[in-house]
Amino acid sequence: MKKVFMLASAIMLIATAVTAQATDPELDYIKKAYSKDKKTIVDEYMQLSVQEGAKFWSLYGAYEKSREKLAVERIKLLEEYVDKSDSLTPALADRLATAVLKNTVTLDNLNLQSYIKMKGAIGAIKAAKYMQLETYLQTTWRAVAQDMVPLINDLDKTQQQ
Repeated sequence: MKKVFMLASAIMLIATAVTAQATDPELDYIKKAYSKDKKTIVDEYMQLSVQEGAKFWSLYGAYEKSREKLAVERIKLLEEYVDKSDSLTPALADRLATAVLKNTVTLDNLNLQSYIKMKGAIGAIKAAKYMQLETYLQTTWRAVAQDMVPLINDLDKTQQQ
């Protein structure tokens, strides 16, 4: 299990680091590569029977489609913040913070709805197992992304000098 988590973390780190500097075609390539690698990680981790897999993978595909849209939106918000961090105004800070928080709430709601659907299809334990992995991946991505953006407090210090 640690091997799966280490591989997942490495993929998240690489995808995030490259995404911060990627043009749109590069971002598309990374998203496609990450999706394939993530599906392999999920498959290895979940160890589903053929019957469970038939139910799970269609739900997973729909989930990933929605999750990916939210991830792209979040990346764009982070890019905007980084691009405009030198000229951050109270209005811009408020707009970006509100948008990121709404994105997080939407993702949490998507996770909940997906868990409910997966629980009905493959049972509570397997659905919880998947959501535990998904939460781990999302938390890892957020931690890496957070490390890549300047903190507002650091900006305050820079602007005061």
